[in-house]
Amino acid sequence: METKVKRARKVFSLKSLVLNKEEKMKKYLLLPLLLFALSCGDDRVEEPLVENIQMWVNGTEIIAREYYESITTYGASSVQEDGSIKKIFVLHFQREDGRVTPEKEHYALIMYDNNAQDNGQLIDEKLYLGGTQVDSLLLGTTTGRITLEIVGLSDYAEFAQGSIEKYEDGKVSGIADGYFFNPYRDEMQHGIIIFDNLEVGTDPEATFYQGVY
Repeated sequence: METKVKRARKVFSLKSLVLNKEEKMKKYLLLPLLLFALSCGDDRVEEPLVENIQMWVNGTEIIAREYYESITTYGASSVQEDGSIKKIFVLHFQREDGRVTPEKEHYALIMYDNNAQDNGQLIDEKLYLGGTQVDSLLLGTTTGRITLEIVGLSDYAEFAQGSIEKYEDGKVSGIADGYFFNPYRDEMQHGIIIFDNLEVGTDPEATFYQGVY
């Protein structure tokens, strides 16, 4: 557990996200050559991508598929009045099964961008920042915004950071880390989520945040 949390925090260092950008670009340039070399004479069957969600709250691991009865995703891209692109991605956890409503205990990760890329995708691979205590200069480094929600009105995110690491063929992988107030426990909590290969749904019934952010 401790090793996983350390790994999540290390992955999530804002400094490393910025400094490693140039190095990542070099790797991306080498990738096509590597794939070409591997494709020659390689007749192996590609294994299907496996969905995975890891979650910790205050250092305690939460088995998401056991703790929550309903886990849904929602992604949308739309053109705003000024012609800019707005995108939103929601990963929604609900304690009770059935219809997703604000009245039921839930936990939601929301990433959105009011000045997103016009690339036909539902969410962009980039850094997302948010929270009541986040520095304004830091916010200026990205148009991506993020928040963590429990019930919506009496809760709030003090600081949150996230990254969409991959979005391809309708599946998304990323990570989120933040401090938020939980009114059910009347305390600040630290949450970490790592998700891989989640199918991004487009049904508005999967969340009630599509018109909020």
